[in-house]
Amino acid sequence: MATHQDSRTTMVTFPSHSISASGPPSVLVATSAFGHSLIAEHGQAAILPRLKEAGADGVEIRRELLPEGFDDFEALGGACAEQSLSLVYSAADALWSGDSLASGLMTRLEESRRLGAVAVKFSLGQYPPDASPSSRANAWQRLNERLTPPDMPLLLVENDQTQDGGTVAPLAASLADADAAGCPLFMTFDIGNWHWVGADPLAAAERLGPYVRYLHCKGVVFSQGRPHASVPDTEELKGWQGLMAHFPQGVTRAIEYPLQSPQLQDFTRGQLNRLRALHACVQDPGTPPVIND
Repeated sequence: MATHQDSRTTMVTFPSHSISASGPPSVLVATSAFGHSLIAEHGQAAILPRLKEAGADGVEIRRELLPEGFDDFEALGGACAEQSLSLVYSAADALWSGDSLASGLMTRLEESRRLGAVAVKFSLGQYPPDASPSSRANAWQRLNERLTPPDMPLLLVENDQTQDGGTVAPLAASLADADAAGCPLFMTFDIGNWHWVGADPLAAAERLGPYVRYLHCKGVVFSQGRPHASVPDTEELKGWQGLMAHFPQGVTRAIEYPLQSPQLQDFTRGQLNRLRALHACVQDPGTPPVIND
């Protein structure tokens, strides 16, 4: 059986602006893309062989889709390693609650370590601007100490679909404060979620791009005035190319939109290839970029 250490060191990495990835970018699939009913019936481990066969580099395991009382994190991490799939853990919890770290944070970090995750993703939670700077600095320092062991994953905060954790100002403030405190916090940039809070994805990319290490990709359609996740069409992919210029070259990305098709394996493979081909547009502004479906 492959070890968790194997999964950390031989597969998905998260390039920074100063260190670009060599070769094609890594593309993962969030298990939620297959629908909650399928996961509830078969479990997240059951889809791992499908992802490997389709050519995924990794999987995003969702905490909210684990059965109630689940505690066999080592076995689930081992199942991912057996398929040579890197693992990102979506903790589905907040990082902050007011001027202190959220109460369940350390539990989720320990779960991610037991999984052998390469990264763990949180929502921001509440990070109000009037909280005590000294107490927040102390909290960042405590968190940094918790992240020190070599087997701890990369810590990521994602823009969610709320005003507290899905708008630019609080995210930028938290990332800057963590940086000032020497705490290695980076960002999962969810392209689609900005539409839930009425924000401009390009403006967000311009402001937050230096912190981005992981890209959540989902198209958005509006029905009855509300956004819904969808398979991105060609025009959306063209628009995403403008965002990519603000992220690290070869940034790791993940499918977080519905994967539904009678030929699911082929469809998944095609979607993985679409995201691998996604890159910053460096063409003349008057020349339309080319995206192959």
